[in-house]
Amino acid sequence: MGVSIFNRAIVVLAAIVVLAGAVITLLVTAGAVTPDILPYGWFESSLQRAADASGGTAAATITVSVIIGLAMIGVLLFEFMPYRRRVLLLISSDDAGTSTIDQESVRLLAEKTAAAAPDVRDARCTLAGKADGLSISCWTSVALGTNIPEISGQLQGKIKEAVEEFTGLSVRQVNVTSKYEALAGRRLAVR
Repeated sequence: MGVSIFNRAIVVLAAIVVLAGAVITLLVTAGAVTPDILPYGWFESSLQRAADASGGTAAATITVSVIIGLAMIGVLLFEFMPYRRRVLLLISSDDAGTSTIDQESVRLLAEKTAAAAPDVRDARCTLAGKADGLSISCWTSVALGTNIPEISGQLQGKIKEAVEEFTGLSVRQVNVTSKYEALAGRRLAVR
């Protein structure tokens, strides 16, 4: 963890320095400040060239400075955004210890179970942990001609069964929303 914090601090410091350089170059090129803005004459000759630029060179310098400045603001925002914490679901807890599973793993299990069903082309699921069990919502793309009520019922049962069997978690409900696949050239799923 110490190395991670050190690395983040270095990235933040570097981004601030590059951002400051981009802003100073932009201001000098635009004529808002003089090239001797930095103490001890640091980069004064380079800033003088930016101040003396005209026409296309000045426009290019300003454009590059703005792009670099925006990129560094993006880096800083990314570094200060909180990390998404893993959500762990409790499977069991007793004197011997606890057993948990990552919520993302349960979501993946639900999606793969749904996608394995005949005529299902794609599935995306989300989970919500409730006191009385999990609530799973799945959005599926199915082959044109698939019986939606039939496939929805099958998916609800298969997903509930798979999650409960493989994780030991209680599933309160499985909501399935289906749409026909919009890809041209696919055959109807009529049997």
